[in-house]
Amino acid sequence: MDLSVTLAEAACLGAALAWAISLTMFRGLIGDHGARAVNLVKCLLSTVFLGLTTVAFGQLGPLLSAAPRELWLVALSGVVGLSLGDSALFASVHHLGVYRTLLLQSLAPVFTAALAAAFLGERLTAGQGLGAIIILWGVILVVAERRPSPGSSPGGFTRVGVIFALFAALGQGAGIVLAKEGMLRIPPLPASFLRLGASALGLVVLVALAGRGRATLGLLANPRSLLALVKPTVLGSYLGILMMTAGIAYAPATVVAVLLATTPVFSLFIDARLTGESLRARSLVGTLLTVLGVGVLALAASGNEKPLPPPGSGGALEVREAEASWTQGAVADHAVVSPLSKPSAKKGGSMGAVTL
Repeated sequence: MDLSVTLAEAACLGAALAWAISLTMFRGLIGDHGARAVNLVKCLLSTVFLGLTTVAFGQLGPLLSAAPRELWLVALSGVVGLSLGDSALFASVHHLGVYRTLLLQSLAPVFTAALAAAFLGERLTAGQGLGAIIILWGVILVVAERRPSPGSSPGGFTRVGVIFALFAALGQGAGIVLAKEGMLRIPPLPASFLRLGASALGLVVLVALAGRGRATLGLLANPRSLLALVKPTVLGSYLGILMMTAGIAYAPATVVAVLLATTPVFSLFIDARLTGESLRARSLVGTLLTVLGVGVLALAASGNEKPLPPPGSGGALEVREAEASWTQGAVADHAVVSPLSKPSAKKGGSMGAVTL
């Protein structure tokens, strides 16, 4: 059994958990400075942290030697998935509330699956598809159990809010697919640095266009708030994005999106712990279904392995065949498992045409 795909799936779950914890830590700062300002500053800080880590691990070379198309795809994945996608998510929360937004955000894996099939040629195995459906079912049960707060969008679903929520889900799916297409020869660590750096630049433009720069400058000028921002930034943006990108590199795009969608499940238990509220039966059933689905995915990854073709001079065709095998849970016996490096079988040749 090769552990690459299983570790990639574990990395995605780790990212979902990191986001759930960091979201709780961000709430006070968001209340004081606003979501846009906090989102931009945390992206700037995590870009600096990832840049320093990339240099420290000697991983700057792959970015300097990468083809322009690869760099553009990875950077675009950050702008589409993180800048535009997260901005649409915050706008949807404003119009619909957290509860309804998370419910519609569960559609992100559906968009991811459609885009991955169209542009990457990914096809899930029966086991992977079953596991994904079970996980989504569990997540929807958990989210549906949570009710909007008394002062949050009592009017229900609105057209503007739904459009923003769907755009956020589409942005996350497109971001995952774009990143996977661009990372054929770029390791996860420098790819995370590039994605987050591009998303930070995108957010700077959006904040400037919206005339919200004053709140951001106020946060940057507040040493106490900046210090309070470091810990959740390291957990959610630095480690969370790094684990997410490692998952994108080694697991099928649809599986990545499904596992990242488990954040509300982790948030449920964190909120229950903090507030002392008891968990309802539907939430517990949803959690059990999510755990069951993760188990099915792990079994599917270990039971459908086919070796990748050895690296050679096959060019784009070889890379595309390797990707097709990879999406079925296949990995080479000699593949490197480290999240800081890429399998050697993914190198060589140009790429075909073609992102919560």
